[in-house]
This record gives sequence, structure tokens and C-alpha cells, in this order.
Amino acid sequence: MKNVFYAGPVMALVVVAGCTAAPMSKPAGTAQPASGPDTCNAAAYQSLIGQDAVVDLSLPDPKRTYRLGDPVTSDFNPARLNIKLDDTDTIIAIDCG
Repeated sequence: MKNVFYAGPVMALVVVAGCTAAPMSKPAGTAQPASGPDTCNAAAYQSLIGQDAVVDLSLPDPKRTYRLGDPVTSDFNPARLNIKLDDTDTIIAIDCG
């Protein structure tokens, strides 16, 4: 019966010790690659801001068009153009990602 009495506190210590372990670092090579400020050539398309979204059909792939507030994936693609629209489908921003 004494063994059962000590099992509870010992298990509690094991659980607490597991919670305070140092976090593991990421393996080498898993970080996002550093990208320049204009890896998708977004600067060339800044003149389209203020125009209707129809013009984004002529933009090169990869591209992603969405309205502010729309759900989008969080994957980062430095070569992809992001075309952000307002509620009237007017282009309000073009950037990389």
C-alpha cells in the first residue's frame, strides 16, 4: 500500500518536469529562405493599383487574388504575386508572398 501512496506524487513530478523541458530547436534547413523585397517583380505592377480586378487576368502565374478579410493560406511563396482587392473588386495592393 505504501507504493501506491508514493506513486501519485512521483507521477506529478514527472508531469511537471516534462512541462518545464527546454523547447526543441528547429532542424537545420527548415527556415523560410530569405527573400529580397521584390522577388516576384511586384514593383512592375504597382501601376495597376486602383484599377478593376479584371486586369489581373493578364498577370503572370503564380498569383493569388483575394479581398481583404478573405481566408488565405499561410504558405509563403516568394515568387507569387498577391493581388489584394477591396469590396468593389478594385486592386488596392500588389506584393509578393
